[in-house]
Amino acid sequence: MRFQFDPRQPYQTSAIEAVTDLFDGQPADADQLVTKLEYYSPNPALDIPRLAPDALDLSVEIGAYGNNLVLDEETIAANLRRVQDRNGLEVNDTLVDGLQFDIEMETGTGKTYVYLRTAFELASKYRFNKFIILVPSVAIREGVKTSIQLMRDHFRHLYPQLNMDVTVYSGDRAEEVRDFATATSLQFMVMTIDSIKGDKNTRIIHQTRDKLSGLRPLDYLQATRPIVIMDEPQNMESQLSQSAVTDLNPLCTLRYSATHRTTRNVVYRLDPLDAHRLELVKKIVVSDALEMGGAAKPYVKLLEVKRGPSFKASLELVVRKKDGGFAKKKVSATQGADLERLSGGNPAYEGNWRINEISVQPEQIELTNHGYLRVGEAIGDNQDAVFREMIRETIREHIRKEVQVHERGIKVLSLFFIDKVASYLGEGINNLDARGPFAEAFDAIYVEERAKNPASHAFLPEVPVEARSGYFAQMKAGKGKDARMTFKDSSGKTKADDDAYELIMKDKARLLSMDEPVRFIFSHSALREGWDNPNVFQICTLRDMSTETERRQTIGRGLRLPVNQDGERIKDAGTAQLTVVANESYKAFASALQDEYKQAGVAIGYVRRTEFAALPVVDEVTGKEMRLGTKRSGEIWESLLSQGYINAAGEVMGTWVPDQLGFTVNLPDEFAGYEENVIRIVDGCKIETIVKHKRKRQPRTLNKQVYATPEFEEFWEAITARTTYRVALDREDLIARSVASIQQAPQIDPIRIQVTRTGLEITRGGPKGTELGSRSTVLTDSYPLPDIISQLQESTSLTRKTIIEILLGSGRIGDFLANPNDFIKMVTERIETELAHTLIDGIQYEPIGGSIYELRELQADGLEEKDRFIDQLYKVTNKEKTDFDYLVLDSAVERQFAQYLDGREDIKLFMKLPDKFLVPTPVGDYNPDWAIIKVEDGTEHLYLVRETKSSQDPAKRRPSENAKIKAAMKHFAAIGVDYEVSAPDRWEV
Repeated sequence: MRFQFDPRQPYQTSAIEAVTDLFDGQPADADQLVTKLEYYSPNPALDIPRLAPDALDLSVEIGAYGNNLVLDEETIAANLRRVQDRNGLEVNDTLVDGLQFDIEMETGTGKTYVYLRTAFELASKYRFNKFIILVPSVAIREGVKTSIQLMRDHFRHLYPQLNMDVTVYSGDRAEEVRDFATATSLQFMVMTIDSIKGDKNTRIIHQTRDKLSGLRPLDYLQATRPIVIMDEPQNMESQLSQSAVTDLNPLCTLRYSATHRTTRNVVYRLDPLDAHRLELVKKIVVSDALEMGGAAKPYVKLLEVKRGPSFKASLELVVRKKDGGFAKKKVSATQGADLERLSGGNPAYEGNWRINEISVQPEQIELTNHGYLRVGEAIGDNQDAVFREMIRETIREHIRKEVQVHERGIKVLSLFFIDKVASYLGEGINNLDARGPFAEAFDAIYVEERAKNPASHAFLPEVPVEARSGYFAQMKAGKGKDARMTFKDSSGKTKADDDAYELIMKDKARLLSMDEPVRFIFSHSALREGWDNPNVFQICTLRDMSTETERRQTIGRGLRLPVNQDGERIKDAGTAQLTVVANESYKAFASALQDEYKQAGVAIGYVRRTEFAALPVVDEVTGKEMRLGTKRSGEIWESLLSQGYINAAGEVMGTWVPDQLGFTVNLPDEFAGYEENVIRIVDGCKIETIVKHKRKRQPRTLNKQVYATPEFEEFWEAITARTTYRVALDREDLIARSVASIQQAPQIDPIRIQVTRTGLEITRGGPKGTELGSRSTVLTDSYPLPDIISQLQESTSLTRKTIIEILLGSGRIGDFLANPNDFIKMVTERIETELAHTLIDGIQYEPIGGSIYELRELQADGLEEKDRFIDQLYKVTNKEKTDFDYLVLDSAVERQFAQYLDGREDIKLFMKLPDKFLVPTPVGDYNPDWAIIKVEDGTEHLYLVRETKSSQDPAKRRPSENAKIKAAMKHFAAIGVDYEVSAPDRWEV
């Protein structure tokens, strides 16, 4: 397979220009200029900046051909400020730590491609030819090496005038630095930080070599004044590492990462929200498998014990939350602690559940009602059953996804992360004889699920062992002739780990091939950056999520957009989705992921001052389209703050209700035309933009009859086609409405293990999720019943009499006996909803796919199954009037327009035009929004095409949009179709 690369991705071009524009003013022939200065200038002020006095002599002696920078730092600092303002970043007054520049790009958005292409641009524009790519590990080094090999032909086509050579540095071949230093072509040297970190006693690079004329390898690198590209610099922040980078005598340092720990001079930022808004990575869907209603059972897990100054135990208990529900949570306990108190009053721990003793040798505690519990052990859980359901859910999701995409040449991979190799291998030594509990469970469930799905036989091998494979660190087992390679546990940082990751990197293309039967991969939980696979569609975590960056690291292994058998990226949002099967609830996952982003400095749930900097503005002098920039973005932010829509931290407040009739952002006159954009950006700052709950998946049904009529054929031939709705439930009588609401609530299942899939969206306003589907495994145990009246009284502040009337009136006391905690939670939510006198279900939306093409192609595309989420959709009321029961939309104006068309009796048909409907224009292809059939005088049918905009005023639109609209008017006039712009102030229908 040959991967295809698109050189015209606007966000990648912006990241490249952010670096190249730093050197604006640098002459292309600087190398010749430097030679003249060196030999002829009597003026010391013209010496080459930042070189030691003997450095030029050394470069002459070596014959080095290096990078020459003639700009001073003040000029570069001025360039930096322009770049930062343009890209909506906080503007630096001065350079921080010299010429070190940060480029922040979310995992999976092509970071390696961007820095390699940036090097080619710097070589092309300024003749900077020497680049050292510095990486923190062998795994990332192998990934970079593989990427360069894959992209070599692509860059040869883009830059035919540049010859490129790549060297992977090794102490065994240290003499290769001579070729790097003396070559006149574009040179990349890929090195690990460990190869330069140290001194002459520990690293060859610092030792003099006879084959290098008695000089050190480092001398040759220094003489070139290389541009150092740091890949994942957060792992190279130690003082020793920083000193080692300085030893290379870099012209400048370019630092590329998704998670910078320390920022210097930031020139470009593409954070997780940006990546998801632009659909550059897969949508994240959470399918949670956890024990539901288990709070009525005493669950205790011992995490650790420690001494000093007193003995303490770290436990995981099922803790009661403010909303009346229960969740597992880590608590700290001392000797004699009462678990009921520690759990916030969970009645499951009633009956004197106390810690009698805490011991560090052995590491254990003694519980009054149980006895001894060692570190890592748990009581009252059903983890094995949960893990089996997670494996089942992963296989089911895998089959569902591959049935969708197999015909399009997309192979689906699923990844299982486990905590120890024994869980996979058991007594076996390799993939073929793996007999661990996870391997055995997988094999049995695989056979069951494959048998249930005949369609899967087209791609899943009959024998489970052919479909799964483990990638772990390896070691020898046995001696002499009997010695064999087997897997072992590891930390993720050993040489054996490097070998395992190297194998994954080498197998990357093979795993994507349909000829390779392996589709399910088991790997160690020692996650690291540097390896992933674009066609991982499911990730299952068969262990507890523990570290504060684990969720982000986990999803990072599968965020890249998938590829087909031709190596082409599939950007369609209905296909590119990553399902995470987790052993925690959707809400807990979303919340924890948001916290992880916050720890990394990514403000999800918050509106930044620079949030609006990328909005377009027309330069009054040149007429060119520019960006608002950081300063004016700050003015919009201040306006939102002054009106109470956000607080000082940028958190979105309850006053922000853009769906409410009559809502206005009330921006200053200068920014009045940006209201729709500001609403879209603020709404998009929530966790839900990134992560969705599986239960929120909403299948769409094609109305085939629409396409089948002769009238539609005529309509389609003439022109060659969808919004959101909200329901408010008003209640006058609290008890009557509460009773009705509880009676209408879904069935309460008995205590069970429940598998749920959810679409989780990340927005800066906080997490939000929707359930898409679930399956249960019932547990049959006896358990004590909690005091339902007291709990509801505390949660709702209602009187006992009112609560009793509601419960008796509902007629659902039996549900309480079957699953007390789920019932209490449901009743609490229902009563609180009625107390608020409103029930609003807001549904959001997103665009669909399509183009100008033949009717048969439209029909085929309409049948293609894709995953959509209810918050992206508008539910059509008059389904006979359009082609789908739900329309995918991408703006509030489109939603209003669809509702308007849906309700008008003289509109016989309306459809959102697919992306493939393209009209050629001088300024690029144009995709109009709507196609409409309108009835006039009862018989005459008018064909209309409409473009929805927030305003009829052309001054409030981008110049490029106006140009396309003008061209479209002429195009549709020529073919006799009525075309207009529709806006809320005048719909023009």
